[in-house]
Amino acid sequence: MTPRERRLKSDFEKITAEFSDHPYIKVEFDTNGFIPEKYQITYTGINGIRLIPSKPGEEKIVEIIDEHVIEIYLHIDYPRMKPQCYCKTEIFHPNFRMAHPHDICIGDYWASGETLYDLIYQIGEMIQYQNYNIKNPLNGVAAKWAREHSDTLPVGKINLWLGEIKLDLSEKNNLELNL
Repeated sequence: MTPRERRLKSDFEKITAEFSDHPYIKVEFDTNGFIPEKYQITYTGINGIRLIPSKPGEEKIVEIIDEHVIEIYLHIDYPRMKPQCYCKTEIFHPNFRMAHPHDICIGDYWASGETLYDLIYQIGEMIQYQNYNIKNPLNGVAAKWAREHSDTLPVGKINLWLGEIKLDLSEKNNLELNL
């Protein structure tokens, strides 16, 4: 078994153990008899925001959403190079590209010792605006919004690492966005 295959196997074992009963994070994969190289992560019950579509000249508004789907692809250069992460659902965030290919900036630096399950938690924190970077954004409009509305952030306060129970999933708020 190659070092990469050992790492993929280790990641797979840790992820299945870590997220098998997580209340907010569901991990799906297709092994096809092999160690997975692609994972679909569904975050349910954690707050993120999306931009409500509007006509030109109309006031822009963001709304709270609580389900997010992310795809993580472990390319041939993984773990030497960071995995490719894509958002499959709408989200308004400085580090998530709204246009195709909907990639996620998981940081400027990657160390091969970083774990895939740490990355899954990190993305969940990003969705909630507990973690974001406005200095080198993929979405400049969202970065501007985050800078101007920092007093309303984070939009979610769940500590995913602890798998704590959220009491009210029904709260939906609209926030105004003046561009």
